[in-house]
Amino acid sequence: MSSVLLNPTGLSVEVEAPLAQRRFRDLNGKTIGLLHSTKHNSDRVLDGLAELLEERWAIKKVVRDRKPTFARPVPNDQARAMADQVDIVITGIGD
Repeated sequence: MSSVLLNPTGLSVEVEAPLAQRRFRDLNGKTIGLLHSTKHNSDRVLDGLAELLEERWAIKKVVRDRKPTFARPVPNDQARAMADQVDIVITGIGD
């Protein structure tokens, strides 16, 4: 009888990337995209954030979308479609 030892941590390659340049000084008149990660309470976090942003800035519109699953990155076609509708996308996790 033989044994196999599995490493449950997996492999990850970390790459540092610069932050995107800030294109806006404020959010007045901007359309904000909120991308729900599907993690429990992610929608509550994003809804609360939307309320705070709308209190502080004259947000034009809030567009909400949902990833198919938290376990994978947002599909490219979904990301492109959202980027076509909004000025800024915010996503977050819950739990």
